[in-house]
Amino acid sequence: MVVTKRPFFTRYTTSLWVRFLRFNLLSNKKLQDDLQALDLTPPQFYVLATIGYAGGLPFSDIGEKMMVTVSNLTGIVDRLEEKGLVVRERDNHDRRVVRVRLTEKGSKLHKGSIPVFEKSIAEVFFPLSKSQQKELSSLLRKLIRISSTADRVPEQSGVDKR
Repeated sequence: MVVTKRPFFTRYTTSLWVRFLRFNLLSNKKLQDDLQALDLTPPQFYVLATIGYAGGLPFSDIGEKMMVTVSNLTGIVDRLEEKGLVVRERDNHDRRVVRVRLTEKGSKLHKGSIPVFEKSIAEVFFPLSKSQQKELSSLLRKLIRISSTADRVPEQSGVDKR
């Protein structure tokens, strides 16, 4: 019996998305493994990094920067608070606003985690030359810009062919 190998998907863009998703999952797994040595998950690291960069921030601002809902953020902040890395504080001017800031312990961990994060990410992109990294960055920036401004991108019949 002869088996012909056909693509699972009929559109190249779908296969491209699957490759992008696989890369994202694999690189996130590597980052997860590297951050585990610091007893952090990637989302916990992202919250620490966001707060560490900006100082104390309201919940809504952290969620917006991380592109997660406040309800998803609550669990992450709860775990960081349990570890003594962050504290919640009511805003002095508007008691409805809850700010999250790093503790001294959280600040030290934040500063120590940045080199681990950067090393992990550098290893992920190491196979690409600097020019390839710049090209990929430019393409991703373009996709992000278009995706965030367009409600619907019209199908382009000639671009999506195998």
